[in-house]
Formats: sequence, C-alpha cells, structure tokens
Amino acid sequence: MIYPHQQKAREYIAEKFRQEEQVVALLFVGSIQHKFHDENSDIDMIIVLTNEAYAKRIAENHVHYYESAEQFYKGGYFDGHCFNLEYFQIASERANEPTRFYLHDAEVVFDHSNTIRRYIDMISIYDTERIREKTMRFLSQLEGWKWYFDEAHKKNNRYLMDLATSKMILFSARLILVDNKMFFPYHKWLLKCLEKAPRKPDGILRSIDKLLVDRTQEGVEELVGMIRSHKVWTNEPFNWCNHFINDIETLWMRQEEFIENI
Repeated sequence: MIYPHQQKAREYIAEKFRQEEQVVALLFVGSIQHKFHDENSDIDMIIVLTNEAYAKRIAENHVHYYESAEQFYKGGYFDGHCFNLEYFQIASERANEPTRFYLHDAEVVFDHSNTIRRYIDMISIYDTERIREKTMRFLSQLEGWKWYFDEAHKKNNRYLMDLATSKMILFSARLILVDNKMFFPYHKWLLKCLEKAPRKPDGILRSIDKLLVDRTQEGVEELVGMIRSHKVWTNEPFNWCNHFINDIETLWMRQEEFIENI
C-alpha cells in the first residue's frame, strides 16, 4: 500500500516531467515498488532522457536528480537517476542481478518510446542457465571466507573476522536466493529478500542476527552448517580454492564483474 502523501507526491512529479520535452519516460522504482517502504520512504525514480540530454548530463557529471518533497510530507524527497533508452536495451541483454532487481517491478508512468515495458519484461526473467555456475562460485566464496574467519580467529585479527563474517552471510544468502531463483537485491534489502525466500533453512535469519552481534566460531559453524546441509548443492568434484582464486585473485585480468554482483 502506498501512503496518500506519497501518492500525491508521485502525481506531482509525474505531471512535472510529462511537460519536459527532453524526458522520454518516467519510471517509479525503489522501496515503494518493492513493498519494503514505510510512511517516510522517499520517491525513487528513473528519468529517461533523450540521447542529447543524457549526453549533456554525462559530460557535466550530473546524472542524479534531487528535489524536496517537503510540501507533501516531512522529510520527503525525490531521488532520481537519469538514463537514456540504451540503458534498458543493454540491461535486457546483460544486466547483473542487482540491476535486474532494481528494475523488475518498476512502474512505467509514461513512455513516449513505447519500448521500456518490453525491456523490463526481458530484464525480469531469471537466468536459470547460470544457476550451476553461480552455485559453485558462491559455495567457494562461503568456504573461502570461512577459512579466512578461522585464520583470523586464531590470530585475533578483528578486522578480518568482521569482513569474513559479512562475506559468509552474503554468500549464504546468495546461495539461498539462487536456490529460490530470486534476484540479489544488493546489500540494503538482502535480508528482507532472504526472509521472503520460501525455501531456506529453519532459523537462518536468527542465526545471522546472532552472528552479526557475537561473531563467534560457534556462530560461524552453525550458519555454514545450515547452508551445507540445506541441500545437495553439487554432485561434482569440488575444490573451493580454484574458484576462489579465479574470482578474487585473477578476476582483474579478465575484466569481469566482481563476484558479489553477478
């Protein structure tokens, strides 16, 4: 449910951009579209510009749009990202999961090109052909960061323990999302999406919350054990070191996307 003051704000900004010749389309995105919002949530938008207007903004390093919405509710504001149509075309071909999550439930307010809805439909399709690959790579990250946590615990390296804890939680969650064919929403909404996943180990969110507070060896063993026993992830020979090296130490040589965002 969208709150009345947010609806009024959205109606205002939609009418404003309809009058702009350089605006091709307007989309609402963000927490309201994801149904993660509350009465204080801002109005997230994508403003699709003509190629000329977009090129000008790129040259000026000015692709973010901000406007106060205080006239509609206290603390309210409009948060817009400016793109052109090519952004949606490229996203439909090779967007990473955070971008797909960002766009999959977007509301197209108006679109003078009559193309964006088709692109969003394509963007919203989960790539099942990469499930096996992602599963192996995420399992390797989980095991690799567990090894780092164990080493950090032995040496009382608090920084590495904290980093490894966050990474283990991230890749535990990513494995569950892959198993449920759910997009990775990036970090802000990760645990919200994990909560919504129908197939997950009982108590995993409680285990994560406890680990974030305590950061103990026992907590790590509990979380990693939950993931390992959740299902048979692979019947193939598995050596996490090989994947870890490829995804961390030599990734820069291939100029591929960082493992956390695929």
